[in-house]
Amino acid sequence: MHEMEPNHIAPWVVWPVLKRSCDAALQGAFEERNWPVVISLAKQRYKSTKDPYYLAIEVAGRSQCDNPSDQTAGRDAVLKLVADNSTLVKDVDALALYESSCYGAKLSYSETIGVLRSRLVKAKPKDWSSSSQCLMSCIYNSDWLHAQEITASMEKNFPAEKRCRIQNIFTTHMYSQTPACPVGSRELLAKLAKLRGDKEFESRGLSKTSDDHSAPLSLTASEAWLWIELQSGPQTPLTDKIAAFQKHALRLLGSGLNSTFVEILLVLEKQKAWGSVSQICGQVVDKAIDVSQREASLVEKKQAEILQQRRIQKKSSDKEQGEGDAGHAQSPASTSGQNLSDNKDSIAANDSEHAKHVAYKVVRGQRSDQDKAYLMLAMDPLVWNSLVNSASEKENYSQTLKQLRKSLDKLMKALVRSGEAKDIDQSRYDRVHLRILFLRDAQSAPEPEAASNTRVEHLLEYILKYHWSVACFEDVRKFVEALNHEELQMFIQKLGREALKEGEVSYNVDILSASFMYMLTHAKNKDGDKYKGLTLVAILLQIRFLVATSTRDSTVCKYCRSELDNSDCMSCFMSIVKAALENYNAGMRDDNLRYHILPKTNGDPLSDLAMVGSISLLKLARVGRSPGYTAGSPLHLADIQYILQAIIWLDSYLTAWPKNNPLRMLLLKLYLLIGCVSRAKSLWAQFDIKNAILDSLGPLFFDRISTIAPGLFGPGASIRRNPLRPFIDYYSKAIRSTIPKQTVEAFKGGNWHTIPSMYEFGEGLKKSCTLVMAVIEERRGLRFKAGHTLTSIADDPLVCNLNLNYELKDMTDYSYLPNFGGKDSMPTEVLVGQGPMLSSTRAHLSLLTERLVDLLDYAQPKDFKPSRQGHVLSLDREYVVETTEALRLQVQGLLAKREGLTGPEVHYYCIASMIAKLVSDFFQLYVSHKPTSESGASIDSSIKEVLAVLKEQTTDLLTVPTNYHSELRAFHGFVSMHAMGTLRESIFLVKLTAGYLTSTLDKMKASDKALANNNETTWAVGQLKNMSAAATASAAEIKSRIKTMKQLVEGGGWIDRLRDWAFTNHAQHDPQREDREMIAEALNVAVDDAAFERWAGTVVDSWQELMNGWSAVKIE
Repeated sequence: MHEMEPNHIAPWVVWPVLKRSCDAALQGAFEERNWPVVISLAKQRYKSTKDPYYLAIEVAGRSQCDNPSDQTAGRDAVLKLVADNSTLVKDVDALALYESSCYGAKLSYSETIGVLRSRLVKAKPKDWSSSSQCLMSCIYNSDWLHAQEITASMEKNFPAEKRCRIQNIFTTHMYSQTPACPVGSRELLAKLAKLRGDKEFESRGLSKTSDDHSAPLSLTASEAWLWIELQSGPQTPLTDKIAAFQKHALRLLGSGLNSTFVEILLVLEKQKAWGSVSQICGQVVDKAIDVSQREASLVEKKQAEILQQRRIQKKSSDKEQGEGDAGHAQSPASTSGQNLSDNKDSIAANDSEHAKHVAYKVVRGQRSDQDKAYLMLAMDPLVWNSLVNSASEKENYSQTLKQLRKSLDKLMKALVRSGEAKDIDQSRYDRVHLRILFLRDAQSAPEPEAASNTRVEHLLEYILKYHWSVACFEDVRKFVEALNHEELQMFIQKLGREALKEGEVSYNVDILSASFMYMLTHAKNKDGDKYKGLTLVAILLQIRFLVATSTRDSTVCKYCRSELDNSDCMSCFMSIVKAALENYNAGMRDDNLRYHILPKTNGDPLSDLAMVGSISLLKLARVGRSPGYTAGSPLHLADIQYILQAIIWLDSYLTAWPKNNPLRMLLLKLYLLIGCVSRAKSLWAQFDIKNAILDSLGPLFFDRISTIAPGLFGPGASIRRNPLRPFIDYYSKAIRSTIPKQTVEAFKGGNWHTIPSMYEFGEGLKKSCTLVMAVIEERRGLRFKAGHTLTSIADDPLVCNLNLNYELKDMTDYSYLPNFGGKDSMPTEVLVGQGPMLSSTRAHLSLLTERLVDLLDYAQPKDFKPSRQGHVLSLDREYVVETTEALRLQVQGLLAKREGLTGPEVHYYCIASMIAKLVSDFFQLYVSHKPTSESGASIDSSIKEVLAVLKEQTTDLLTVPTNYHSELRAFHGFVSMHAMGTLRESIFLVKLTAGYLTSTLDKMKASDKALANNNETTWAVGQLKNMSAAATASAAEIKSRIKTMKQLVEGGGWIDRLRDWAFTNHAQHDPQREDREMIAEALNVAVDDAAFERWAGTVVDSWQELMNGWSAVKIE
């Protein structure tokens, strides 16, 4: 577990049920939530019985009333009980009522209810039921401090309960690991847990001193995990923990605790104890070899016995049948002797296989648990890779790796002989073999050419063997990156030759000889395996893309030696697109391949060709080349024709073959980029993503969605019904109910090992940028429709406690997007993103700005009429000045990391920072009447700065880049939706500020008549009107843009217009003209007129829906 500033999110409280001893009237009123009656009856019962339980009922009832003074009854009562050590709540049911009455009061559980729980247990130490209830309540609320105190008491007072000892050790360990534990106490508590743990586990067979390995182990997997945890802490010297793990690892494995062995192995690797890793993993492999060889011999012996028994039975049967057939007519002479012989051979082979199968079953049925464990671990690639890791750490590791390979070869042969090896084991072994080969060649290569040829041949062999696997490219990626220029040329040439042997495929290898180019074009084997050929070409093109983007610290391409363009090889990308299109079209023409072969195969080469070709088109289009904080759109400087061609290609294949998640996600992101939100939404719906997966995949669709398509928050949208509500519901239920309940159940069941992972999972949700994204997008989306905020961020339990000390994490799983690029290249999620990815900086900026919005949008209740208006204004001033000044400093500090923002977002947050300063200065000058000599000038300067940035933001939205020719002007509007939505947020903030400060001046003038005609006040009113007028002018530009775009998209001619954008080259002098024409021609073959018209209709419908949604937005 990692120390962090906790984002405290209180779990839900289960409303208690009254004791059966309560009368029916009180119970009925309580169940019906008739709180006035509950309060009255509880008072009466307390008066007559003096039972404190009825006081707790009264407090619980008052806490549910509408009166603000009553709503704090629970909090006030609990704080009073905590402060008064002489008053103890000895009734666990009464304490449950007090706990429920505090729900939502923003109290620290460990400082309030937890204290009372611990006191109750100490006051009633022999009450098992009360102690257990209090313990589970503390665990439910992650109060490990008082959970530890309670388990210590229970261990002392219930010595016969053995589970109490382990529970106390566990809670002590957990508390020492949590941020709530004082720094000075952590080491002491960790040592205490380990000392007590050593004593406990020594009695279970894990002795530190005894060398008797035959002693049985008496512990569960969870208890073994706890032993590892205690040994792994910093309180244990490194040599001691390594010795303990090395001593007991195989004993634990032999006891069937496979997962415990794996955990030990991971700890040893983390500690870099390579000698111990090599020893225990080597022993596992050796024992597995012995087991496999022994079982293989037993299988062969058993098979021979079965066959011998069957032969005896067969002879006996034949003899009886021969005696019964005596005297009958002979078989016809025409019966073929050869046919009889073949039939006998076939029967013999079947008998042999059946006998072997039976022998396997018999022998494996006699296998011990220990042998099962060794075989299972010996086939685990984790063990193999651990052996490779340990071997590669030695000074002269080439010879060690050679010996390791011999050992693993021996293992695989033994597994094959015993029938234990499966295809997946062989593929894993082949990958380890490749790794060993590359590591050995990296250290010693006396003959470089021979070594290079060996690496190329083995890499080629692996691809040819596993080309059908969807993971083939990922498996060889790191090995390809290790090849040098000469090896790459050799490898790609040989892989190209292999592809050409199979079916009608084509691959244009740019720098090969003319004779080989002729062979590529003409020597096609029609009888080959087209599926294999296309798969090999797809892998080859993916490798070309990888190499074209693996260009760190280089000015030329590693493969073709062309000059790089911003670390990308445009020559390779063009070659990839043309080859991918040509082979894609060849595959699409083959109905047998599409309808009979592909449905039965694991991989889909046509999909791979479409994806690598489309991403290469995006690279050629130079998508995302403009820095995010200077451009209004990632397509600001992009070649739109290539982008549209990529979308058309992907959409065409997805329509023909819809079961393809990576391609669908890539297409979804591209549709969002061009404003086709409804089409993207329909693709998103096909994933059927719910609950936990929302946290990791939700941002791929919903990030910045409120600024792009506020229409998604339609007429029926509300706090309880909008596109982001599933996120909020999931986080609320998981953090506030599911995880706490599962933690309690795990503790009750003694499943200690699952509790830290639950804790980490909950903390991961709390620190997820997706959580903040969901809250912010929901607020913005609803604000777009309502024109004002609906709830305060301070009242949102999921984010109200977040502060800048809490580092948020981007939990998005980008592996759903295809990524063929090198490790240092721009990943696909950045290439097709609306802007920079989720980040802690952006999340905190959005929360801070929402807090500013809440401050400016707050309105006192109409029935609030204080007797001392001046005093209230003074308190307001202090609060506003303090809050806005803090917000300004925090926003300014975060804006130093503006590379994580889009251009429009930089403008918006800059305006927020300036407005925070303006409000602070304004209140100090006009409300406090304590102006400094610089106050007036500062206000004037702040207003001018706000208006200057607003004007710049408006201009950026309206300016069409020079690379958008006249026919493309309309398209620019659809790709700039995020910029328009963010400008609308800026307008709202400026208008809100002007209204808020004007309202403040009105209050001041009402309370001080002298201000009514004051020159300063008149000047201020004029400045605020200027602010409002500037915001109105920007809003008018947005309204005009929406109107124009709506009219345009509702007009005709869109099919021809989109065809022109996608296929007509309007450039006067284009060095790529010939290549463009080739691509356009090939894509026209891939997408016929009917498919194109269908696609164009979908795009136009989506744009129409987008603009209809924008038409309903309140711009100001």
